[in-house]
Amino acid sequence: MCEATVFVSKGKDLEKVMEDVVELRREGDKLLLVDVFGEQRIISAKVGEVQLMDHRIVLREG
Repeated sequence: MCEATVFVSKGKDLEKVMEDVVELRREGDKLLLVDVFGEQRIISAKVGEVQLMDHRIVLREG
């Protein structure tokens, strides 16, 4: 499958934000995350790294 787990970088730690994310879209200065079930979450962050093979997206606060 193509879902990803989204984390936010907090210093050296990663905080899990959402699992099974199938859509990540910019909404102004924020990011909209949508999971496979249609649940949505808007957060204030920037994309730090995307690891498609690991199904992992790391965001930076901001």
